[in-house]
Amino acid sequence: MVMVMEVVEVADRYRITITRAVREVVPLRVGQKVAVVPFGERILVQPLPEKPEEKLAQLTKGVIFDREARRKASKFLTSQAE
Repeated sequence: MVMVMEVVEVADRYRITITRAVREVVPLRVGQKVAVVPFGERILVQPLPEKPEEKLAQLTKGVIFDREARRKASKFLTSQAE
């Protein structure tokens, strides 16, 4: 894994520029969507796939989402929280 850290300035309208060094490690294209997620006082910028629904389908292949599965998951999570 290549580690790159760049310091950029927040411009007017709160825009930032993703530098060339970062783009060489994480390929992005103009117009691509990214998720911006706050973590306390930090920000994660995560590139999104072109067709997120297809990627999600690949990741959840074989997972069945029905009422019974949701009920069991809810019961399990509630028991873990207690």
